[in-house]
Amino acid sequence: MRKILTIAAREYRAMVGTKAFLFSILMMPLLMFGGIFAMDALSNTGEVKDLKVVVVDHSDKLFVPLKQAAEAHNERLNEKIKASQPDQDGSPLANLDKDDDDGFGSMSKGQRYHLEKWTGSDFNNDVRFALSDRIRAQDLYAFIEIPADIMQVDFEKLRNDPKSLPVAEFYSEDSNLSDARRFFAIAISELVKAHRLTGSGIDVETVKQLSVPTQVRGMSLVEKSSSGEIVEAREKDDLSAIFLPLGVMMLMFMVIFMASQPMLESVLEEKSQRIAEVLLGSANPFQLMTGKLFGTVGGSLTILFIYLSGGYALAAYRGWTEYIPLDLVPWFLVFQILGVLFFAAIFMAVGASVTQLKEAQSMLLPVWMLLMSPLFIWFMVIREPNGALAVWFSFFPPATPTMMVLRMSTSATIPAWQPWVGLLILVLATIICVYVAARIFRVGLLWQGKTPKLNELLQWAFRG
Repeated sequence: MRKILTIAAREYRAMVGTKAFLFSILMMPLLMFGGIFAMDALSNTGEVKDLKVVVVDHSDKLFVPLKQAAEAHNERLNEKIKASQPDQDGSPLANLDKDDDDGFGSMSKGQRYHLEKWTGSDFNNDVRFALSDRIRAQDLYAFIEIPADIMQVDFEKLRNDPKSLPVAEFYSEDSNLSDARRFFAIAISELVKAHRLTGSGIDVETVKQLSVPTQVRGMSLVEKSSSGEIVEAREKDDLSAIFLPLGVMMLMFMVIFMASQPMLESVLEEKSQRIAEVLLGSANPFQLMTGKLFGTVGGSLTILFIYLSGGYALAAYRGWTEYIPLDLVPWFLVFQILGVLFFAAIFMAVGASVTQLKEAQSMLLPVWMLLMSPLFIWFMVIREPNGALAVWFSFFPPATPTMMVLRMSTSATIPAWQPWVGLLILVLATIICVYVAARIFRVGLLWQGKTPKLNELLQWAFRG
């Protein structure tokens, strides 16, 4: 045991006592969550864009009201910019509300629309090509083609063919993801609806008043406190319902990744530099591997402590502590330790079997797929934490740590037996994995020359 603890202490210091460890502690959250914050930050930078749009109105009824809608949008945007205070970088967009409603859905943040009416007599593919060339030359942002029969609805034909409604077409280089296309789609739809209502003798304002949507708030369940008092339900926050489970899952993934990956490099370095041969003169393979695993678990706990402390400090600063599932922490610790042991053993076995990092990368691809498998279905799981997919996948050992804490971090009530069964399955799988990895580690540590084939690894694992 003294040798095991000595090796564990050395591995722990090697993991956490380097500048690379501190750098990875800072960089890993940026890699995992940086994209979310970067998109929000980038949306607050830059100047307001003036976009020129040509409207080809074959109905000859929509250009004027559509231009009025665009001018009203521009005026509202200008007022918001004038009223807002620039941020430290002087961005005029920093304090605008991206979800501010301008009467046609969410306001297109940072875009003013200047409409130009096409006045030709014959609109054909040659004209479409000429307008497309203007877009490619950056002289024009887009053009919209509105069919002549856009106001008409043949209900008999519509019943037989739901796609028979006339459709306006928006041409631009980014037509699929364009905020402008969304703005004009909503504006044209509202204008056509108003024209149809007026033509039917129905007052548009009356319809708007009667069509005000009824809100349905999502509420938590009513609970009882420890003193027996009823705790009233509170309104659920949609973002926290998504990002809290996502954050818990990504924290588990980061800890396992950052603790297991160094094991591969450590064993591979000791083997390639013949350090392992010297170590085996003082400790047997079992003591060496056990010490490395203990040191890895200690390093993972350090990583977890740093992230939990930082996360709680941020939550306390922003007033989010009520969203932190403190009752999940013990389960998180247990699943995290077992997950680290499970994957670190595999990484050590692979590192002992090969002589070069590029050989290890091909062998680790299936392992990475197993580790990352919960990331592919996490959204379906948080929508139905007790669905068949979520339940059975949480009993799949490589995915159990990440999947189980993901389910338990949602507001759904997970049956009490499932975490315990998942824990038992993971314990058994970890014991088997460590045992098999130990036998491969024992032989592979002194293996030199060619990379072993799969049948040779199986022979090491089961026959020695």
